[in-house]
Amino acid sequence: MKRWMILILLVVVLAGCNAETYTSVSSKEPILITTNIKEGSISFIDTNSNRVLTTWHLNKAMMGTVLFPDGDTLAVYGKQLENVYLYSLKDGKKIDEWKTGKGIANALVSYNGKDVILADQQTNTVKLYTIEGKKKAEISVGHSPMTMVQDEKHVYVMNFQDTKLSVIDWDKQKISGTMSIPFSSIGAQLSGSELWLGGHGNGEEVNESVHIYDTNSNQLIRSIPAPSMPISFATDNTYIYVLSHGSATLRKFNAATYHEEATLEVGSNPFAVSLEGSNLYVASYDSNEVYVIDTKTMKVIKTLSVGKGPFHFTERKGERA
Repeated sequence: MKRWMILILLVVVLAGCNAETYTSVSSKEPILITTNIKEGSISFIDTNSNRVLTTWHLNKAMMGTVLFPDGDTLAVYGKQLENVYLYSLKDGKKIDEWKTGKGIANALVSYNGKDVILADQQTNTVKLYTIEGKKKAEISVGHSPMTMVQDEKHVYVMNFQDTKLSVIDWDKQKISGTMSIPFSSIGAQLSGSELWLGGHGNGEEVNESVHIYDTNSNQLIRSIPAPSMPISFATDNTYIYVLSHGSATLRKFNAATYHEEATLEVGSNPFAVSLEGSNLYVASYDSNEVYVIDTKTMKVIKTLSVGKGPFHFTERKGERA
């Protein structure tokens, strides 16, 4: 009988050891979360103090994260992962997982905060899940959906291996229109009734421009130079900041006049830009760093070491006093 009791206790202890825990991240700080895809980790940056709080080594083939409206639940996804994994930041541990199958390349929380929108490149669909993890809809889009942005009424889905952008009517949860876009388009920013799009280019022809569409007519209205490979955007409504991956250049455009007002060469193979307050953050993939840039001077004010291969940003505003 004693042997059985010892065996049961040993199993319980081993099960507890397998439930990995990580450094707790308080709900009070405004943070920027980097997904570091070379090593499968996520780093947490306090954007008040511009310091790295901690790095969680999840050891998963992740592509990005999305934060739920509670400010604590973080979903981790990736094209090679069978599941979307959910973590509690304050508890520092995994709390759930959704069996979605492989192919999830991007995720958004819906405009109303009630659903999670997943871009599935395996099935060429956009899948809708409730925040609680119940699948409620699946919408067929173009080939290899990737970048998604949204307004109150629509979700705009850029299909990376296609020449069309799919427009989803949120109320009806079906395709309401398309836009003709360049092949290998990636990265987007809504600015009023305009949709700014970037991309890598097709084969040997590198994309050198940002393409701007009217969301009322779904037509291209303008292209502006941003060589080369503009792939990530941020905006404060007055300015739109465009990160060109191929030239490692960050550009500041006036959103009303389309005039380029400043440029900065930054990072090594940069993949993402995010705007937090008066600072821009650029993920430098090859140097394993995040650069902090003042929006007024367009100069680097700090460099932060994060995990290997920072690729994607997720923002949390934090609690207000």
